[in-house]
Amino acid sequence: MNTLITMTLDEVKKNPLTEEEKNVIRRAAAQVRAGTAEDDPDCPQQTKEELAKFRPWYEVHPEWCEAKKTEIHLQIDTDVLEWYKSQGRGYQTKMNDVLRAHAFLQRSAEH
Repeated sequence: MNTLITMTLDEVKKNPLTEEEKNVIRRAAAQVRAGTAEDDPDCPQQTKEELAKFRPWYEVHPEWCEAKKTEIHLQIDTDVLEWYKSQGRGYQTKMNDVLRAHAFLQRSAEH
C-alpha cells in the first residue's frame, strides 16, 4: 500500500527526495509510459461521456477567480513601503497577498 504525502514547494526544496523515492517515481513513470501502470481504484478512468460532462474549474468555483480590486488611499510607513518597492515589480500585489493571508488567518481563527 502506497502512502500519499503532500508537501508545499518550500518543503520539497528543503527536503529533497531520497534515492529510493526517486527510484519509485522513475518506476511509476516508466509504467505509465509503457502502458502497464495499474489503475488507481480511487481514481478510475473516465469514459468519453463522463469527460464530456466536465466543466472548467472557473465555472464550478467562480469564487476562486481573481477578486475585484477597489482603489483606496492608504498611508503606510515609509520604511515599509520602501522595502516592498525594493522587491521590484509587483510590490503592490505582494502587499495585497500579505493582507489577504492575514485576513485568511484571522477568519480561520474566528471559526
